[in-house]
Amino acid sequence: MSEKIRKLEDFVREKWVPDFKLVKNQDVPWTSFSKKLNKAKITIISTGGVYVKGETPFTDHYGLGDPSYREISSNTPIDRLGHFHEHYNHKNADEDINCIFPIERVKQLVEKGFIGGLTEYHYSFMGYIPIPHPLINRTGPDLAKKLLLQQTDAVLLVPT
Repeated sequence: MSEKIRKLEDFVREKWVPDFKLVKNQDVPWTSFSKKLNKAKITIISTGGVYVKGETPFTDHYGLGDPSYREISSNTPIDRLGHFHEHYNHKNADEDINCIFPIERVKQLVEKGFIGGLTEYHYSFMGYIPIPHPLINRTGPDLAKKLLLQQTDAVLLVPT
């Protein structure tokens, strides 16, 4: 284990979750991307805690994180998007939400023909999830089903 990883685990244990341990997944299935990008439907997934204003924002649950996700329509006006996440600096996201949820930038790539299109819905998590079991066992499989239903060809994962 690297020194940086050990320090991160120690920090989270000290601040929030005494038995925290990073999950190292070594058996993720890999599927090569064979479709031309200019023919592909893309779904954005952010870990920036993005939500639609007026809907339920994320909550930190006293340092335990939030394993849920928020569904965001491609047609949601940018000024209707907010973000909640206590574990990163919001300065840039406050100025331009595209830093953590690049919907306008991706739409520009669609308009220019670099990407085939966007799916109807995109998703955001609050990326701080020190207790991953609900994410692995419930939230992840639920989202995977939604990606299949939308016929997502590729995901643009936007970490914070």
